[in-house]
Amino acid sequence: MGRQTRPVDLDKQARQELEQQIRHTKKRKVADRLRVLLYKAEGLSHREIAQRLQMGRTQVSRLVRGYHQGGVAALVSDHHQGSVPKLSLEQQQGLKIELKTKIYHTAQQVIEWVKEWWGVTYHLRGMHQLLKRLGFTYKKNRLVASKADPEAQRQFVQWFDKLQTELGPDDRLYFSDGVHLKHNAEAGYAWSLVGEPHRIPTNTGRQRYNILGAYCTQTHEHLFILTEDNLNQETMIELLWRLRAKHPGSGEIYVVLDNVSYNRAIRVAAAALLDNITLKFLPPYSPNLNLIERLWKFMRKEFCKDKYRATFAEFRAALDTFFANLDQYRPQLETLLTEEFELVPSVWQAPSSA
Repeated sequence: MGRQTRPVDLDKQARQELEQQIRHTKKRKVADRLRVLLYKAEGLSHREIAQRLQMGRTQVSRLVRGYHQGGVAALVSDHHQGSVPKLSLEQQQGLKIELKTKIYHTAQQVIEWVKEWWGVTYHLRGMHQLLKRLGFTYKKNRLVASKADPEAQRQFVQWFDKLQTELGPDDRLYFSDGVHLKHNAEAGYAWSLVGEPHRIPTNTGRQRYNILGAYCTQTHEHLFILTEDNLNQETMIELLWRLRAKHPGSGEIYVVLDNVSYNRAIRVAAAALLDNITLKFLPPYSPNLNLIERLWKFMRKEFCKDKYRATFAEFRAALDTFFANLDQYRPQLETLLTEEFELVPSVWQAPSSA
């Protein structure tokens, strides 16, 4: 027979005090330690408690022993020690290097790698906890242009930072880009029953509504042209004319834009000169430097995800309304469209798959 565990006896008052302490405990881990005592006092087995609180049975046993040795204070103390890590500090650093240079799609793959290299076995929950302690989280990977020039990107940021210090109160710096939206819904994430995802109707996606926009991250002023026609030189020239009309004074206007062919057209350059607007072209393959790209991503989340519009006219009218009332999202956009850039690293090597 295994070693018998001493029971936890709590009278009515002790139980009420413990429940009150749990309600007022902000740290979930501490609250779960205290819940172990409540469940043990109710006669639950270590296995049942472990299942309810999603912890190991060994940890439940250790907490009960800790209570008998030091009372409730031993469980709420910040000095309460968890189990001894299975991996040494050197092994943990080795695991971090492995995860930064190789792509592991599941925690089970990491478990198998650790067992193969060091002969140490982890359960799934234990590996999840280890990865969180090491600073890892489960997120969607980010696509990066492989041809981007790190030095050119760095020089652009230097130009941007210098210009920021020189702008006068009437000057404006806009980021500009075009985007093409298909008349269709995009599937998003939502809670649903297992095996029964929410079903969102779709359209053919053959009709598109095109948007050419400019956004000022200093003042959060913006300007958009929405059209069923293709974006071209004429659309860009009209955007520049509208920007100058929006700021009719003598202030300088700078527009950051990518290298799409119509932006580079001679007529666009002439129109910018006529309107006293300076065009600043991004380095090739650098969408990460165009801050308006974050607005497009936000727009797709708010407008497209799980949103069905039966007709193209309805879709177009809804999109017109969205951009006409964009200022309602200003708190979110002020947080999202910050003047901070994520640069391509100067030494770039794509991680390999496990």
